[in-house]
Amino acid sequence: MIKRLVIFTIAIMVIATSVLFCQKWYISSQAESLSYSLNAIYIFHFIAYLIIVVAVELLSKKLPNQVGFFYLASVFIKIGFFVLIFKDAIFAEIAMNFLERISIIIPFFMFLVFEAIYSGRLMNAQ
Repeated sequence: MIKRLVIFTIAIMVIATSVLFCQKWYISSQAESLSYSLNAIYIFHFIAYLIIVVAVELLSKKLPNQVGFFYLASVFIKIGFFVLIFKDAIFAEIAMNFLERISIIIPFFMFLVFEAIYSGRLMNAQ
């Protein structure tokens, strides 16, 4: 359990850090700036990833048939917390441009895929 979790999390950290730096490089090359902190969004998604993955791992030991339902519920809770925490950036009076919108979507879907891969592998292993 611990070995699988640590190896997968280290791989995710490397990938997420690479994508973050590429995204920041692209934004600076376009001479643009975001109205929110891109680092904060990545940190939020990484912490949410850790919580979901650890909870899925622990739940798989007690209720292996309920892991998929828990993962689905956790994704909706994650979206709710994201909107709650970043509501000023998302619901600002000034409309976001394409670069700002895509900069929110990229980490969301990237970590969503990572969580789904981990949960799916865990469910298939049992």
